[in-house]
Amino acid sequence: MERGTKPMSIRGTITAAVLLPLLGGAAVASDTKTAITKASTQTARIGALSVKEEEAMAFRYLQTELMVAALSCGRQEFRNKYNTFVIRYRPALKRNGRILHAIFKRSYGQRGKRRLDGYVTQLANDISVISMKQSRFCDVAGRKFDAVLGASSQTTESGLLQRAQRQ
Repeated sequence: MERGTKPMSIRGTITAAVLLPLLGGAAVASDTKTAITKASTQTARIGALSVKEEEAMAFRYLQTELMVAALSCGRQEFRNKYNTFVIRYRPALKRNGRILHAIFKRSYGQRGKRRLDGYVTQLANDISVISMKQSRFCDVAGRKFDAVLGASSQTTESGLLQRAQRQ
């Protein structure tokens, strides 16, 4: 992000500054902005989010990015690492899933689950498109797998996001 520019936000709170680094920096910045914007159409009624809610959205983004890498990079090693990630961080994934469910239920009522499913699907589709466009996607994803799996199983979601962001 250029100095002096305001970060793009999803409904005013989830900033590109939080999510852009998860995909490996400036080389994918415009594609990432597009993915975030498209996925955010599923969140049109979501208002301000707490820090924990923003973190849950960012954690879901990281999880989806790793899932897409496991499925699209053609490396058995990535599939194994994704499975390890899911098993190791299952409590965090469940906790963040409940937070996301609560966000969408608060914003959409009974349609919340359907809207959340749409958001998750759109996010996966958009990251998949990015994976096809960016030649470095799999290399960056490999470093992110190593970073998050190199952390202690007690590392917080925030800590995992920071580790992934440095890749």
